[in-house]
Amino acid sequence: MLARVASLVFTSVVLCAQEQPSPSIDGLLSATRISYSKGDYTSARASIEQAWTLAQQSPKDDPKRYDVLKWFSASLSAAGDYATARDYIELAIHWRETIIGRTDPKLPGDLAELAMLCERLKEYPRALAILEHVHALHVQSGGEETAAVADDLSHMAMVHMENHKPELAGDVLQQAIEIRQKLLGSENPALLLELDRLATIRILNREYEQAEQTYRHALLIRERFEGKDDADLISSVEGLAFALFGQKKYEEAEPNYRRLLGLWETSMGPDHAMVAVTLDKMAMFYREQARWHESEEVAARADGIRIRGLANGLIQEANAQKALGDPQAALRLYRQALDVLDPSGKENDELRERIQDGIREIVEGPDAKNAVGRAR
Repeated sequence: MLARVASLVFTSVVLCAQEQPSPSIDGLLSATRISYSKGDYTSARASIEQAWTLAQQSPKDDPKRYDVLKWFSASLSAAGDYATARDYIELAIHWRETIIGRTDPKLPGDLAELAMLCERLKEYPRALAILEHVHALHVQSGGEETAAVADDLSHMAMVHMENHKPELAGDVLQQAIEIRQKLLGSENPALLLELDRLATIRILNREYEQAEQTYRHALLIRERFEGKDDADLISSVEGLAFALFGQKKYEEAEPNYRRLLGLWETSMGPDHAMVAVTLDKMAMFYREQARWHESEEVAARADGIRIRGLANGLIQEANAQKALGDPQAALRLYRQALDVLDPSGKENDELRERIQDGIREIVEGPDAKNAVGRAR
């Protein structure tokens, strides 16, 4: 009886194994895509490795070989294995060059991916050489004023920046922007990302006059599409103020610093940390001109904001300690908060009252706070 049962079980297992279909390249590619989209790169790699094993058994001109190599590279790149990803995209490029030819229109895109991986591996000269080849292919196929050519130039500028050579990046990115202006118009919001990058490069190179022009261009676009008082203007206004400051155009720079201050106050409130940072910048601006009184005035206001920020942090921690049932720790924190505030500053009156209410509630009990509130 036991032998018969064992035989039946064995037969069932064999039949199930025979009915289980062998994995196909398409099925494994689908599994790879699903795992990849979920960020499960370990599973994606396991699936694509199986797919590559199968693909190598197919004819050399089978397009599925290319598909598998591309997904292999993408999965490895997403997982941070850039060196191996580079090897597989090179195999994919070799397949297209060998099977389809060097004029294949998909080659520039694959070469750009290879350049990106070289960039991540800090192989900057090779990345630039590949991008220059891609640029030549795009010029040959579509002319010098296409979005693809602008993309190539923009990517080259990024590689120069990654390689800590901003002096080589600026003019290349300027060319990319000029092409996009011809294609899109000079006030298209799509220009903003590269205008911001170019302005930063010009500042790094201390090319303040060119930086001023670039920031003005970006500010014009933002004002047109966002309005005069929108917080999105902050980066352009700040950059313009600094570019003017760098040229010692003090009279033009000052209203931009004041505008920057107003944008931060309107968008984040008068006691926000970025208001204090802006006041610090204004203090430096005034010191550069020996305007000592104005410098001390804005610096004192910046210090006041930071002091109130510290007091508020201590109050929050005191409230937390009180909620945790440790009134003595809360009392110490309330008193620290009170000590940091300037007693003569009327702008601190409301904050001091909050602290004193917290102390009174601990010392005299919760009814004391309610009684004070009714008396007011």
